[in-house]
Amino acid sequence: MSEEMALFTKTEETDGLLPEDMYESETEKYLIFLSNDIFYGVNADYVVDIITEVSITWLPMLPPHIRGVVNLRGQIVPIIDFRRLLGQPPKNNDCIVVLDFEETKIGILVDTVDQMVDVEKGTILSVPYQNTQDMQKIISGMYSLPEGGGTLMVLDCALLLHGR
Repeated sequence: MSEEMALFTKTEETDGLLPEDMYESETEKYLIFLSNDIFYGVNADYVVDIITEVSITWLPMLPPHIRGVVNLRGQIVPIIDFRRLLGQPPKNNDCIVVLDFEETKIGILVDTVDQMVDVEKGTILSVPYQNTQDMQKIISGMYSLPEGGGTLMVLDCALLLHGR
């Protein structure tokens, strides 16, 4: 097939497609974790480490949702007890998701880490108004997991760290 014919055929094939069909949809990876039987997800770009065995050092005069700090390869990382942050009773959980957002490392103590999923950017929905303001402070969206897997609450790292 000549070069001219190949170009002509390729153009004919793409003429009927809309511009958004010509490109793959953009997705982001999210790490899913469980806390109090609810699925939460955080953008995988912010995940630095997942720690399952660690000794948390308690520090006095901290808010109740700050469990303490850990030494992660020479860096001191504060640990947020995600259950306490949401007003739930504490649990003897030992899984920490370490995040790095705006060059600040923070650990989130969660019940368990579930899986990584690809989420299309346009499919994250806004969160309806909640009576509990704790959720409004850290959740930026919702996503329906495939195959009836439930609803994923999208954690906003900026809201978690700065309360914006």
